[in-house]
Order: sequence, then structure tokens, then C-alpha cells
Amino acid sequence: LGTLACALAPSAEAFVAARMLVGLAISATMPTGMALIMAAHPLEQRGEAMGWFQMTMTGAPVLALVAGGPLIEAFGWRSVFAGLLPLAIIGTTASWRTLRKSGGDSDVPIDWTGAATLAVGTLGFLLFLEFGGRSGFTAPVPLFLAVCAVVGIGLFLRVERRVEHPMLRLDYFKLRNFTGPLICQPLSQFAYMGGFLIAPILLASLFGYSVGAIALILLFRPAFYSLTSPLGGRLSGKFGERFFLLIGSVLMVLSMAAWIGGAQSQNLTLVIIGLSLSGIAMGLASPSYSIAVANAVDSADLGIANGMSSTLMNIGMLTGIQSMFTVLGEGRDPRDFVRTFIVGACVAGVGSVGALMMSKPKPVTDS
Repeated sequence: LGTLACALAPSAEAFVAARMLVGLAISATMPTGMALIMAAHPLEQRGEAMGWFQMTMTGAPVLALVAGGPLIEAFGWRSVFAGLLPLAIIGTTASWRTLRKSGGDSDVPIDWTGAATLAVGTLGFLLFLEFGGRSGFTAPVPLFLAVCAVVGIGLFLRVERRVEHPMLRLDYFKLRNFTGPLICQPLSQFAYMGGFLIAPILLASLFGYSVGAIALILLFRPAFYSLTSPLGGRLSGKFGERFFLLIGSVLMVLSMAAWIGGAQSQNLTLVIIGLSLSGIAMGLASPSYSIAVANAVDSADLGIANGMSSTLMNIGMLTGIQSMFTVLGEGRDPRDFVRTFIVGACVAGVGSVGALMMSKPKPVTDS
């Protein structure tokens, strides 16, 4: 329905509302889909399964980027959503026919109060970043949103300590293998998404490339992400999630370093190396992130654990985008880009602490 509404949207406001509907559907299906994959595979096979899942999730945007440009030029932007509609129908039909009911017959009440307070907290924080980036973080509206975020999270924590069936068991945060990944990967996403959206500005400002050329150059990142995800998932069982989360953080720092060098010397090769390292970092680490969080919780909590990990990833992405754009400002000199990528490198480096705090694994060997 959301995709159809996007294709038929009569105005920008209607289009945004339709995209919100699509986002609502994704926020519901993504954690559930990941939980279904986890539940369908034993512990030693989850890494490989998530690797293939991540490959399809990142490979699809590559195909969309390649096909979307010509479609828009030939038939207009609505043709993109018209083309997506049959795919959405096929996916819905296939899931309806294939997926079986899971979760047993237990009648566990929904923690509506916890869900509402968490929504106020996370939405308040994300809107604080959005409006703060436009009007300044000390303006009245961003300050009000910051207060809403703090109050919402505070109430959420209070509610979760008291209800009989909490939305999220807070005792999980005492587990290093739960909290560590939630620190590590969102901070890597800070640099990943922030740097990725700064990269086209760098390519246009310092190299003078057209939009089409920039789109082709940027393909290096999702392509390497998609190609390395199955490898990261398969090897996570041998070397452990801690190892690949740490490798991902290190590679993310190196990608920022390559962009720093590329901006300073205006060297396209270094920029491409940075894009490639960024994709490899996420490809190797993302399956381990999902697996580490899932393996740290009870099977009954897989859905909420995946939902929490997705929420923190999105917060990391949006915080990185807004923060790095703020650091860049209006400047387009090499030193402006260098300063911005240094921030990304520092944040990704801090994220490695999350990987280091995880317990050392007992590797799974082939039988």
C-alpha cells in the first residue's frame, strides 16, 4: 500500500506520508524477519544465514541504483515505485504462503506503556537531530525535543523495571555480549552513513564529477558490503563475533583515513579505497552484530532484541549524518572534508571499545 501511495502521490506532503507508511512496514518486518531467520537455524549456522541475509539486503540497493537512474530519465520518478509494486506484491504473497505461525500459544501481554515511552524517547532524539541541524541545537524546538527524549527514555527505564512482562529485559544490558555490540556497531554506522553522504559532496566539490559519475563511484561501497557479508557470516562461527566486530571498527577507521588522504591530495584512488574499506567493514561485521545480540538473549526475546539493535543502528546512522554535515558546514575546501572525516574516524575508533568488552568466544569448528 505504501509503495502504491508513493507512485500515486499528488504532492510532496503526500509522498512523505506514503514513505512514512513504508518505513512503518519496514520497522515491523525487519526485526521480525531477522528473528525468524535466527529461530530457523541452530547457533552454529546463524552466522552464515545472516551473511546471506545481509548480502541480499545490500545487494538490492545496488541493483536499484543501477536500474533507477535510467528509469527516472526515461519515464520519471513515479516509474521507480511502479516497478517496485509488483515486487512488493510477490514478497507479500510468498511470505503469506511460506511462513508458518511461530511463538507457540502463550498469551503474553504487550507492554504498551513501555512501547509508548520508548517511542517518545527515540523519536524525540531523532527529531532533535533533524531540527537541531536546521535551526541550531540551542533553539527552542530542538531543546524541547531533547527534553522529550530524556524524559521518554527515563520513563521507559522506570516502566521496564516495574512491569511483569517488560518489552525489554534491562538485565540484558549487564551482559557484555549484548551491550558490547550495541556500542560497537552503531558507532561504526555513525562513520559509515555520515561518510557515505559526505563522499558525493567531496566528489562534486573537489573533483567536479557529474551526478551520474558520482553514482557509479559510490557503487563500490554497497557492492563490497554485499560481496563480503556471506564471508563474514560464514567465518564468524570460526573466529567469533568479537573478532569481526573489532575488524569492522578498525577497517572503518582506515576507510576514514583513506578519505582524509583523498581529500588532502585530491586523489580519486584513495576515495575509492575508502568506499571499498567502508563496505568491507560493514559486510564483515554486520552478520556478527546480529548474531552476537541474538545469541545473548533468550529465544523468546529474539524479536525485541533485533528491534533494539535495529533502532540503535538507525540512531547511529542519523546521528552520523547530522553530526558530520554539521562539522562540514558550508565549507568545501579539502581541510573541511579532512576535519569531517577525522570526526568519523574518532567515533568509529571509540566503537571498538564495544567489541573489546565482549567475552572471548569458543570458536565453532566443522564437525
